Amino acid sequence: MERLRQRVTQRWSGMGLAARMWWAALATVGVAAVLVLSATSVVDATSHPAAPASAAAKSAGSGTPTAAAAGSGSGSGSMAGMTGGASTSTPTSTPTPTSSPASAASPASAAPASTGSAQATPTVCANVKGTTTMSNGMVMAPVPPGPPTAAQQAAADLLVAQTRATLARYSSLSAATAAGYTPATKPTGYVVHYANWPVAKSDGFDPSDPAFLVYANTVNGPVLLGAMYLGPAPCTPGPDVGGSLTQWHAHDNLCLSGGQVVGNTDATGTCATGVHNTNTYFMLHVWTEPSLATTHQFQADLTRAELAPIIEGNA
Repeated sequence: MERLRQRVTQRWSGMGLAARMWWAALATVGVAAVLVLSATSVVDATSHPAAPASAAAKSAGSGTPTAAAAGSGSGSGSMAGMTGGASTSTPTSTPTPTSSPASAASPASAAPASTGSAQATPTVCANVKGTTTMSNGMVMAPVPPGPPTAAQQAAADLLVAQTRATLARYSSLSAATAAGYTPATKPTGYVVHYANWPVAKSDGFDPSDPAFLVYANTVNGPVLLGAMYLGPAPCTPGPDVGGSLTQWHAHDNLCLSGGQVVGNTDATGTCATGVHNTNTYFMLHVWTEPSLATTHQFQADLTRAELAPIIEGNA
């Protein structure tokens, strides 16, 4: 090693000034190349971050529940029909519009929506022809094709105005319970349907006296979301008020016990708890909460993303 060092020193000493400068420049270029390659690797790594944690992991790590973490039994804005005193609940998949929206300038112009993809023949209400059963168990009644006519739009607007006028009495949950409304779905859920059973059993479609009121349990207390109406009899859609705007829906997969939903049927149509509700009513929601009324006026159900701002007090 010492002999090698001496030879290198002798050769370096024997070089002219130009040769020494050439070798020094070559070494500098080599170092620069290494530095450039290192920097490129760092930039590439930071521009492709690791995949984010799953929603479930984020929820587990948070001490405060959010609407996005709500389960299907408590987070959705839809509810299955009742049998006598039995009522229901709540799919939570992303809805797919089933008709063309009318002019956005109208307060009742939001197109209805159903959830999931179309499935086979429903296990309930086979007497209603032309229904579409969605993957989450929602049974969508047929509606006229195309956007609503001027008369249908006016009728839908009137239904909204009448509903909103009536619901002014029930802005507080205490006023609703004092008037006889009781929980028809899990009262600790994110969205709760309150039923006035005498009204529901006599006239389920009366804007001056709604059969159901729907509240969200938010960080600021209960907030009224809207009303829900029922068809005149089991497996009978209500009147065609606003054409494609006002699509009635039912559910074919709810299990009921004690007047509340306790689960969903399994793949064989069996309830682990409760009884399969096959004598269901068709329903129609009218959402009057401002953030929902603009674009989801008659939507059959609400997604977690649509509910989250309301529940978290940011609507």
